[in-house]
Amino acid sequence: MRHWLSVAALLILSLVVYWPTVTHEYGFRDDYSNLREVRERPGWLMQLTSSSGRPVYGAVLEGSLSEIHQVAELAKLRALAAVLAGVVGVLLWWQLRRSGWSEMHAAAMGAAVIVLPGIQVVVGWAIAWPIALALIVALLGFQLVERGMHTMGRLGPVCVAAGAGLYFIAGLTYQTSALFAIVPFAATLLLRPETSARNDSRWIIVHIGTLFAALFAGFLVMNVVFTEGVVPEAARMQIEPHPFIKLLWFARNPLPNSVALFALRDAFSTPPQFWIVVAVVAAVIVLGFLYGAKTAQQRARWLFVALLLPFVAHSVSLAASSQAIGYRTLLPLSGLYLALAMFGFRAIAARFGLPRLAEGGVVAAVLVAGAVLARHNALTLIAEPQGNEWRIIETAANRLRLTSEARVYVIRPSVEHRSTKRLYADEYGSLTSDADWAAKEMFKAAMRERFPNGLPEGTDYLLTTGFGPPPPVGYDVVVDLRQLKNLGERAPAETTAAQR
Repeated sequence: MRHWLSVAALLILSLVVYWPTVTHEYGFRDDYSNLREVRERPGWLMQLTSSSGRPVYGAVLEGSLSEIHQVAELAKLRALAAVLAGVVGVLLWWQLRRSGWSEMHAAAMGAAVIVLPGIQVVVGWAIAWPIALALIVALLGFQLVERGMHTMGRLGPVCVAAGAGLYFIAGLTYQTSALFAIVPFAATLLLRPETSARNDSRWIIVHIGTLFAALFAGFLVMNVVFTEGVVPEAARMQIEPHPFIKLLWFARNPLPNSVALFALRDAFSTPPQFWIVVAVVAAVIVLGFLYGAKTAQQRARWLFVALLLPFVAHSVSLAASSQAIGYRTLLPLSGLYLALAMFGFRAIAARFGLPRLAEGGVVAAVLVAGAVLARHNALTLIAEPQGNEWRIIETAANRLRLTSEARVYVIRPSVEHRSTKRLYADEYGSLTSDADWAAKEMFKAAMRERFPNGLPEGTDYLLTTGFGPPPPVGYDVVVDLRQLKNLGERAPAETTAAQR
């Protein structure tokens, strides 16, 4: 019964935390264009994602979007992402329980992963739901490889091969998601029973080797696809030509962002509390080495996890020529530091004889704080600001009186016109309508909802965008998205009234 309660709690947690974001009406950047392309250009999404080595992503995304007709229906994909996030938490909890973690610590790890910033983005961005699917596939792959290593006879290699196959699929869905297998790997290694160094080495080599062999196989397959001209190769598929610069970038961006766990970075003015959280988490991790790694073998394992695995967990982004700092690429690295922090807290509690009730209270307090932050960040930094943009565009589209040559001008917002005080990368607090193509896709989506069967015969419109006021030419509708800055400063009720 206790196990079933843990499963239910993890699934419910994801829905409770993200439900306001799920049900808010909005789209986010590519959501609008993908809604159109899936109908006007069948197969295009798969070609587009395949150019970045993610054909499975495009296939499942196209299949899911084919059932979505309006912006409001994107909530279905966000709900799917929230459910899948809960499943990720359940699978991680299950694996940690099998690996020797206590019920409380394993459940806490599963819950903490659900509220990480990377998951917030995956749920908040409708077309990102396949990332969560790839996380699940990666976790199942690890569990199969682990089972194969403990199974005698022919079934063992079969399980390992099946795990490699799942890694292969996860990598062709979203490469960094496949690396999420590093999280249960690290957590299992930290509490693995004492054994010989040779046995440890074999266990590590099989797990890491299987993961990278599968990813490399996917890389080779996609290279054949590119070479044969099936799809063009995206620039991000090239290998990083400046490794030392990339390592500096890694130390300045992904590393602290991941160590901070639930605290968010800010593009303009990172708050001091962010660095305080980084320092506290780092201290807990180090204390885990001092108090938790008691034997030479345990210390060697901890050093391997803390010093070498971060590069493994972020290896895809380190190898790629792009410098992506979005939180959706940090899930393996954030999960790794979460495992180290939980191991550290567990060691501290044991060292100082913290009562079980007090230990549970600290864990619960941290999880509640993480859940509150996740709910707030996903809603106020993704859903609500994007909803503001959509409603302004939708209102203008409904106001347009169509003629044979109606003219519409959209004044696009720049970063200072955003409706949030915080901004990071292309995720939190970012704008959709600041790009010409995105503003046009939003307006097209609004017009499709107004005229689901197409524009009335004999009518059409010309849409132009710019960052400044329109030229001195007659326009039927002028949409000024610079008002977003004012909407962000109003109370929700006042905002809704103003939009009406």
